[in-house]
Amino acid sequence: MSSKKYDVIILGSGFGGSLLGAILAKSGRSVALVDNAQHPRFAIGESSTPLANQTLAQLARQYELPELLPLTHYRSWKSTHTDLGCGLKRGFSYFGHQPHQAFKEENQLLVIANAADEIADTHWLRSDIDEFFCRLAERQGVQSFENATYTLDQRASGWQVTGTCANIINKDQEGESQRASLQQIAPVFLNSDFIIDATGGNGVVLKSLGIPQQTASLKTNSFAIFAHFAPLHLVADVFDQLGVDTSHHPYPCDAAAVHHVLDSGWMWQLRFDDETVSAGLVLDQRSNLPAASSPIDAKRIWDEQLRRFSFLQKQFAGALVVRPKDGLQMTRRMQRLASTGAGKNWAALPSTIGFIDPLHSTGIAHTLFGVRRLAVILLNDESQVKQTQRLHQYSMQTIEELRLIDELVEGCYAALPNFRLWSAWCMLYFAAATSMEQTLDSDDDSSFLNANKHSFRRMLLQARRELQTAIEDRRTSLACAAFEERLRKWIDPWNRVGLLDPDNRGMYRTTASPI
Repeated sequence: MSSKKYDVIILGSGFGGSLLGAILAKSGRSVALVDNAQHPRFAIGESSTPLANQTLAQLARQYELPELLPLTHYRSWKSTHTDLGCGLKRGFSYFGHQPHQAFKEENQLLVIANAADEIADTHWLRSDIDEFFCRLAERQGVQSFENATYTLDQRASGWQVTGTCANIINKDQEGESQRASLQQIAPVFLNSDFIIDATGGNGVVLKSLGIPQQTASLKTNSFAIFAHFAPLHLVADVFDQLGVDTSHHPYPCDAAAVHHVLDSGWMWQLRFDDETVSAGLVLDQRSNLPAASSPIDAKRIWDEQLRRFSFLQKQFAGALVVRPKDGLQMTRRMQRLASTGAGKNWAALPSTIGFIDPLHSTGIAHTLFGVRRLAVILLNDESQVKQTQRLHQYSMQTIEELRLIDELVEGCYAALPNFRLWSAWCMLYFAAATSMEQTLDSDDDSSFLNANKHSFRRMLLQARRELQTAIEDRRTSLACAAFEERLRKWIDPWNRVGLLDPDNRGMYRTTASPI
């Protein structure tokens, strides 16, 4: 029987929960980390960004976790953590396609994020990186319980986690962590005054407390079909077959978060250094697609979308699913949003409070923002009243940030199938992200993507109304040009990198984040 009272119990040992546990343990708190699965395990949410890397670097320095610093740039990752899978990400690449039509060269948008490979962002192979963060937490003194089957109870004395664990941590004679046999089933009885919900969509604490959802108020409505594939032909190779010139690209277009923009959604492609590629179709539920409720449906929809777009057919010729073992994965509606994200003796990470869509790669950065905020709250020696006030502020701020992401993403779907309008609306995200990249070090309490900036939010609402006008205008080219001109003026206070400059012709070389 493992029976002990901890300062904090964290449910969920993904990178967010594990990192928060490592920080708390490094700072002298006793922490238990509980997960119902076993590392390594398949996961998505793999595309890092400059905001994510800046925040991770801040956390590494502030809490003296030097092992994390190499993960903030591609070259240092490759030279230091050779056993952790990743991929090179120099920017965001977008390519517009129409069903059963040849690719048009003007349907390209490339936005550089990093000036060189040495300081580039990365795609995280989450099966590797989640385990790395979990083992880092253990080295800081966190007690981890994997393959746990448990029940959660809130009582006057605090939180209780009761159940069994099939993978406890033992110590060998030299004090190094050794993993027990998975066949060893041990009872677990844990107590704590405070609990963190890092279980993502499972929302274990949220469900235990009966926290209502407010998902119906979200505007985005999409689902995804995804897996890791190999071999997958490079976009650049298909362009070469088609005679499309790529010499003007600001970086190799595949060294990026690749977005194939379709008539009813989009596809992501994230290339890892082991030659596997994370790829997923994200489709708008409002586009009257056939209902999907089984793996057979997922395969049918996937194959149908590939048949409709010859470019994707060329890329996926000969490609097979290599991860996970059970093949293509499929979600129902991805969007969710809780009405509350923290209380007197509990808190949830952003990915548990809500999720919008993988578009714009906001997940890793937003999780790290949540880790940073909760670490400050939990490590301050304040009265419970003051801590509860801070937790309430954290909850409201996180929910408002998720609503902002919803607005930024929904506009892209609304613009479909017009690639030019899609690209213009994307500039609102890049205005928010790049302006934050310039100021994050000097404003640690900044709101994610300017969510608390009233002027930005008012501008966004105005832009959405104008987008709708452009969508409904039959003079497509003139309407697009007029919308771009207005948007260029509206984003000016946050545009420090030349967004919507017509001279760029969709190739942005001045958007790289500060080193």
